[in-house]
Amino acid sequence: MKIEAITGSEAEAFHRMGSQASHRYDEFVDLLVGAGIADGQTVVDLCCGSGELEVILSSRFPSLNLVGVDLSEDMVRIAREYAAEQGKALEFRHGDAQLLAGMEDLAGKADLVVSRNAFHRLTRLPAAFATMLRLAKPGGAVLNCSFIHPSDFDESGFRAWITFLNQRPWDSEMQIVWALAHHYAPRLDDYREALAEAARETPVSEQRVWIDDQGYGVPTVKCFARRAAA
Repeated sequence: MKIEAITGSEAEAFHRMGSQASHRYDEFVDLLVGAGIADGQTVVDLCCGSGELEVILSSRFPSLNLVGVDLSEDMVRIAREYAAEQGKALEFRHGDAQLLAGMEDLAGKADLVVSRNAFHRLTRLPAAFATMLRLAKPGGAVLNCSFIHPSDFDESGFRAWITFLNQRPWDSEMQIVWALAHHYAPRLDDYREALAEAARETPVSEQRVWIDDQGYGVPTVKCFARRAAA
């Protein structure tokens, strides 16, 4: 089922939630550090939403060349406004993670291509991973953190998911949005197969798909690959 880009009041609600809970990005930033993020690199964030990650990364790594890309023009607008409010000169573009269109100038140039909690909204998962790998330079890495379908949880993971939904400080509308995010999320094997398919087009030197919560509060799937060196 196709899920449209986040727009209007929903986009504003996502931004309020993200900007008020910056600690929720800590585990993902730790993953980026493990993947080798460093000042001076080029980092592309697909499905960047309202730009909270970009603001956080630019504060920690002031010399990063950051580019955020999102399908929602409302999200791109909010991200630009939010970055400006935080005193950050950051680049945000309108674009589809499943297509390279609009990002051709970045192809093969990114040290790190990332995406966080968005791939459940896509209709062509292999195409999204293909875009990530095409944007990465030889030796560059891609890292995706995403929701998984509740059927992939073990008992403890399912209990953690229910607790997560019940205890987060959000209104009922956003609680439903997050529950539906898991409902529409791919299965673990879907992520594995999609990354493997993309790697057949753009060879990788390593790839890994795993599940953990790393302090986030609910299990998520992590997908990592490193583009083969030239």
